[in-house]
Amino acid sequence: MMTAHAPWNQLPIDILSSIFERLDLEDRIRFDLVCKQWRTNLKRTPQLLWLMLPYDPSSQYLSFFDMYEGKVRKLDLPRSAQGGWFFGCSKGWLFLATGTNVDNLRIFLFDSISRAQIPLPPLSTISSFEENFTARRSGWNPAACIISGVEVSSFDASQCIVATTFYDNNKILALCKPQDDSWIIVEGLLPDGYFYGNLSFFDGELYACILCEDREINNNQAPNIQTHFITLENHRVNLKLISSTPPPTYLFFAAVDDKRILYHKDCSRWPYLVEANGQLLVVTKICDTISTWDYHDDNNDNDDNNYVTSLLMNFQVATFQITKIQTTADDTLHMTGLTDLGNQSLFLGAGDCLAVENCDKFDKNCIYFLHDKDYSSGKEYPLVSREASVYNV
Repeated sequence: MMTAHAPWNQLPIDILSSIFERLDLEDRIRFDLVCKQWRTNLKRTPQLLWLMLPYDPSSQYLSFFDMYEGKVRKLDLPRSAQGGWFFGCSKGWLFLATGTNVDNLRIFLFDSISRAQIPLPPLSTISSFEENFTARRSGWNPAACIISGVEVSSFDASQCIVATTFYDNNKILALCKPQDDSWIIVEGLLPDGYFYGNLSFFDGELYACILCEDREINNNQAPNIQTHFITLENHRVNLKLISSTPPPTYLFFAAVDDKRILYHKDCSRWPYLVEANGQLLVVTKICDTISTWDYHDDNNDNDDNNYVTSLLMNFQVATFQITKIQTTADDTLHMTGLTDLGNQSLFLGAGDCLAVENCDKFDKNCIYFLHDKDYSSGKEYPLVSREASVYNV
C-alpha cells in the first residue's frame, strides 16, 4: 500500500523551521527563493548585518561585508544595473539610480538576492524639477546630488509606499507606489525655517524628523509631534512630523594659532529613526567640530577690506541621545528619554539605523556607528566626518 505524502511546497512549519535553522547563509538564501509558501510560512529571521563596500560603476557585482560572519560576499549584478549608483536601503531593498543627466535619471527598487528591479516614477515628473534641483558635482551620479533619503513601507513591493527627501529642496516630500507614473509632492506642512531629516515607516505610518535651521528658534520650542493625512490614490498615509529636541548648550572655545583653529562643543546634531523591539526610537547623534580658518588682513586701517576664509571643518561624535515615541490612552504621542537599550545593539550609518536583539557576536546596550561623509558638494571648503567606533549607552 502506497503512503500519501504532502506536496513538497506544503511541508509543516515546524519541519521547515528545523531545516532552515541548520542551513548556512547561502543555503538560507536559496531556501527563501524556492517558493512563496516556504518564504511566507517561516517566521521572519533577523535582518542580516551587511555593510555595502565601495562600488565601482564598471564592476559586475556588489560587495558586502558580513558583520556577523566576518566575510566579504559578492553578489552578481544584472547587466541593466551595472554602471548605476546604489544608495541607501530599506526593508531589504537597495535603491538604484541610473542615467547620467536629469532627463534620463531613473530610480529603481533593487533586490540584491533575486536581482529584481522595480521602477519608480521618473524624477522629472516632479514639478519644476530642473529649476529646483540644480546641485551637481563632477564625477558623481546626478541622483547623489539630489536625493538625501529614501524609505519604503513594506518588504512586499506590490504593497509598499516609497517616500523620498531631497538636498536642494529639503522642505518637500515625494511619495509614490512602485510602477506609478508620477510622484505625489507633499509641501507646505513645515513651519518656517524647518526642513526634513530622517524618515521611517512604523506600524503603517510615516514618521519624519524635522530640523530647524535657526538655533534660536529651536531653543525656544519643545519637541512635539504633528499628524497630517495624505491621500495616495486609494491609500491614506498618516504622516507624523517629529521636531528635533532643543540642542544642548552651544559651547565655543577658541584654540591655538591666533584663533585660526576653533573648537565648538555640541554644535551639530542629527536624529535617526529606528524600530527596536517593537518601539520607534529617535537616536540623535551630537557632534563637536574643529575648524581651521584663514584670516586675510591687508595691513591698512580699513577693516572692511579684511575677511575670513574657512579651510576645513571636521565633525566628531561627542555623544548620543535616545528617546522613544509612546502612544498614550487618548491616542496622543509623546517622547520619553532612554538610558538603557537592554539586550539590543544599534548600528548607525550615514543615513540608516538598524537594531539587533540578542546577538552574541556583538556587544549589547551600545551603538556601533560608521560615518564617512563629505558634505562639501555645495561648499567652497571641505566639511567632513570620517569615524568608526562603538558608543556604550
